[in-house]
Amino acid sequence: MVAPLTSFVRRWIAETGDTYLLGLVRTCMGAILFWHALGAARELETLGYFGDAYHLPLIPEALVAPRAVYTVIVAVRLLSAVLVTVGSFPRAALLTSAFLGTYTLLCDRIGYHHNRYALDCYAFLLAFAPCNRSWILPGPPSTAASRTGFLWAQRMAQLQLSLVYLASGGSKLFDDDWRGGLVIGDRFARYGYQALERGVPRSIVELLSQPASTSALSKLAIATELFLAVALWSSRTRVFALWWGTWFHLTIEITSPVETFTWLTLATYALFATPDVGARKLFFDPSRGKGVFFAGLVASLDWLGRFDVRRWEPDALKTGHVIVIVRRDGSRATGVRALAMVARCVPVLFPLWAPLALVASFTKGGDASASA
Repeated sequence: MVAPLTSFVRRWIAETGDTYLLGLVRTCMGAILFWHALGAARELETLGYFGDAYHLPLIPEALVAPRAVYTVIVAVRLLSAVLVTVGSFPRAALLTSAFLGTYTLLCDRIGYHHNRYALDCYAFLLAFAPCNRSWILPGPPSTAASRTGFLWAQRMAQLQLSLVYLASGGSKLFDDDWRGGLVIGDRFARYGYQALERGVPRSIVELLSQPASTSALSKLAIATELFLAVALWSSRTRVFALWWGTWFHLTIEITSPVETFTWLTLATYALFATPDVGARKLFFDPSRGKGVFFAGLVASLDWLGRFDVRRWEPDALKTGHVIVIVRRDGSRATGVRALAMVARCVPVLFPLWAPLALVASFTKGGDASASA
């Protein structure tokens, strides 16, 4: 029993691969760290130093930073977040952000939020990952060889996300008020106006606020979190789990105040994507305005680096098509199938993937079995 476990741990630590996605996640996390640090700076300017008012430190009062030191801490957090975002000494900056962010939470329990702790935790783990080999601004494009590095810290961040889902779903499962829908009902009562302000029809908000609806939604939320904790690790269920989880968090974002937790989680989802930079090709017709526009759109939104966008020289299979997608296995897709493939690979369009894939499954055309 010990030998297989030891072998597994050794393989886990020794695993290497393309770290392109780590650079993307680092950049997103840097922006979120900056947002929180900027919020702390604004509170310091408008509300004053928290230590001058009622606060609940989780550490001895003597260890709570005085006003001058706290001001320096906020400034360092802002600077560190910028360094993380642009990729200048990002690992040291991530570690600094994680320690200072956690220390700030310990200084005042009133300012504690689970999403803020989660951000500091992810920043800490990412600091041990080779996230400084891509998405460097400014800097020359990275190569596959230069991006290769150890992935154990990335796996720890993935595991952390699963633990968040497991802890959240498990605690709700054993909470009568959560299972029965009381908590979600209270949330709609207090924050339903936010959904209305964001364009959700009043009739939908009123329907979802009914006891039967909140009870069903509570059970669905619990099942979703427990499902995601496991399904993200299986290649058979991962894409659907990422899509379902994306809509799950977007729905929460619309209906509840969760600060930046939605965007933090969606950024962390990128760690579960397959790092296959340029493994697919998108050919577009340069003589058509729609082809040029769509190619430019994909090139600008393809943050995962999935597509090699090229002009084509017309041949028998490409004639008559605005774009043609060449998959990793060399097969080609056009029409709705091509749109579904783009949606599956482009983060901003990913929420549309499942509906497009469903429509594509009923279309007879759109595939051509020819090598690239």
